[in-house]
Amino acid sequence: MSKEIKGFSKLTKKEKIEWLSKSCFKDRDSAKKILTQYWNIDSNLQKLHDEFSENTISNYYLPFAIAPNFLINNKIYTVPMTIEESSVVAAASKAAKFWMKNGGFKAEVIDSEKIGQVHFLYSGDKKNPFRIF
Repeated sequence: MSKEIKGFSKLTKKEKIEWLSKSCFKDRDSAKKILTQYWNIDSNLQKLHDEFSENTISNYYLPFAIAPNFLINNKIYTVPMTIEESSVVAAASKAAKFWMKNGGFKAEVIDSEKIGQVHFLYSGDKKNPFRIF
């Protein structure tokens, strides 16, 4: 890259792509073409995608597959998977087929309460750290 950029988030999407292709790629035109080829044809849907995250310049697609025949708690499900690895889908489908013939999967919710921890690093007044919340 040539230098630090300030105000990147204020640029339009096209300006961001222009900066990126100029700063990071030898073949600017190819970079721009690759980034824009994944834009959605439906401009309203693309606008929605652009608003999911900060500094969106393109979309990233992965194959959307399904693994059928999952017998879970005596009900058959088809499990969606977004993955680039076909062998994972094939293995999941094969396992589902095997377990369907052998009673399927059983699942139960034991408790909906989750225990977790949050850690804060605080270097202020040790007598009253909670005043900032």
